[in-house]
Amino acid sequence: MHAQLGQLWSNAQIYGRRHGHEEASLGKRQLLNNATWLDQLNVLDFLRTMGNGMRLGAMLGRDTVRNKMEKGDGMSFAEFTYPLLQAWDWWHMYREFGVQVQIGGSDQYGNIVAGMDAVKHIAQTSTDSQQEGRLDGVGRVKENLAPMGLTVPLLTTASGEKFGKSAGNAVWLNSDMTSAFDVYGFLLRSSDDDVERYLKLFTFIPTPEITAVMAQHMADPGKRKAQHLLAGEVLELVHGVEVADETRAEHQALRAPNLAALTQQEAPTKQAGKGRNGTERVTLPSSLVMNEPFSRILYHAGLVKSKSEGARLIAKGGAYVASPLPIVMVDRTISTTAEADMVFVQLKDQTAEDVQQYIMNDTLYFRIGKWKVRIVRIIDDQDFKERGLVVSGGSESKDASQPTQ
Repeated sequence: MHAQLGQLWSNAQIYGRRHGHEEASLGKRQLLNNATWLDQLNVLDFLRTMGNGMRLGAMLGRDTVRNKMEKGDGMSFAEFTYPLLQAWDWWHMYREFGVQVQIGGSDQYGNIVAGMDAVKHIAQTSTDSQQEGRLDGVGRVKENLAPMGLTVPLLTTASGEKFGKSAGNAVWLNSDMTSAFDVYGFLLRSSDDDVERYLKLFTFIPTPEITAVMAQHMADPGKRKAQHLLAGEVLELVHGVEVADETRAEHQALRAPNLAALTQQEAPTKQAGKGRNGTERVTLPSSLVMNEPFSRILYHAGLVKSKSEGARLIAKGGAYVASPLPIVMVDRTISTTAEADMVFVQLKDQTAEDVQQYIMNDTLYFRIGKWKVRIVRIIDDQDFKERGLVVSGGSESKDASQPTQ
């Protein structure tokens, strides 16, 4: 977390300068780890300093505590003391650094209020001479030095769904948990009802420019101009301008796919891997590809958990395979651009005998949904065994003598 937040701030400085914010206007910052003081905290000192001022009635009356007590398994002692430790963090930073304001999501309202009460109580009862300058004539914290809290609404979609771990749609700053390619794709899927608000919340783009972009977007929503702008700007903040530019180009390549764009980072000597764009690559022996139903190939490539799931995915129209241009389609329309030398075709009624026509340079290119791409490199069975490679699918492999992963 320390490394991620440090990098995020460095990116924010660069990003801010690009939007005309001078270095001096960005203020000062410190990135602190509360283990520095909590690991040294004596429980008796903690209770003596804070315990007398924290009233149980007020703590039990907060919505978060009451909901926990009335629903489910109740609240553990550790959960109950969490607001006190968060309050102690604020007290430490108030005393050592003069931190007066704590900002958090609206779900942190109760904890922030507890912290305000704690800071005022300790400052007004402490024998530390350092606190005397913070008190007025009657022993209360001066108004201009009082702790203050600021909460912001939790981020939600237009339908009211919130973002985060509990909602199952968290987007991580760590690229090992959410690749830059997937972050871009997530934001690209933002609805037209949400994208303008997200541009105002997450970017430094001036409001008049956002208004102009939205007007252009609404004139041709299919191009998703506003969503591409949002995704690029957020990636620049999170991962830097170079990664943002590369990822934008990779997503644009999927709109007009070509072999060069999809294979630029391929490493054929490796069995599997993932580029910075999140495009995954896997190597399979030809016996698991040639004259095999596409549902089985999807399984062996690790795109589905079973062959039956692969069949269901194809039946629902969620799987695609790349085909070289030109291609003759029956009852299906293909839209592409001059830059494209291939097109993703929906898997539907293709047979095992059709697999060969989709292989380009000993490679199959699959897409699941709009953005998840997997490159399947096909090699001779003997070569596969000599390299000591394993099949990424499960135990349903065609050749049981081959090791599986």
